[in-house]
Amino acid sequence: MRIVEITQPSMPVAQKIKPMKLQDPPKAPDATIPRWRDGYSTKDGTTYKQDKYNDNIMHVSDGGGTYTFDGDRLIKWTTPRIAGYRQIHDFVNKTIKVDADTIVQSPEGGEVVVSTKSVYDLEGNLKDAGNTKVSSGGFSTSTGTGGTEIRYSMGDLEIRLKANPRKAQAANTVDLKGLKDKLMPLFSGKEIWKAAKLANKYADIKLLWKGAAKHPAEIETLMKKTAGA
Repeated sequence: MRIVEITQPSMPVAQKIKPMKLQDPPKAPDATIPRWRDGYSTKDGTTYKQDKYNDNIMHVSDGGGTYTFDGDRLIKWTTPRIAGYRQIHDFVNKTIKVDADTIVQSPEGGEVVVSTKSVYDLEGNLKDAGNTKVSSGGFSTSTGTGGTEIRYSMGDLEIRLKANPRKAQAANTVDLKGLKDKLMPLFSGKEIWKAAKLANKYADIKLLWKGAAKHPAEIETLMKKTAGA
């Protein structure tokens, strides 16, 4: 799988976007609107829903998106998702968060989902490139302020590798894609303990079985039991 090749060094993030315009937002909920956490819908299709944690905050949804009110003040507007793209306008922090999923073709012809979450000011100027995630099937790689991480699923087993510059430098540097290529034959051959020790020299590794973190020895036992079942 060569998915990682189209993400190196990282997918570019737009330096400037065109903010979507807020048009005809609904009025803030008044005393005639029930404040229910399960939501209340009017005949025109507008839905009012009380916030899960703050009784004073109401989320109002209609064809123009979701509007969040604190009392009678509009504090956030989430646009409808169109072709995987939406903007989240935060009027308190004066930011726009772009939440976008784009489908591209990998070199092998398969579909790859590129997800970006970047932050702009209200004029559309980039403030924070945020994270970029690329995924296909059981494989994903993400790059952002927290570093680079690769996740790979093999049935009930999930492997998470996170770049650790200190370890990589001490071990004469290896990139995560190169490390993944070395590890896959070991994981496929159920040599989990050997794979974990190799990975730990270069990066931080976490192994999960059905979503729960496990020791490599436990993973080996579980994989053998599954294979023998």
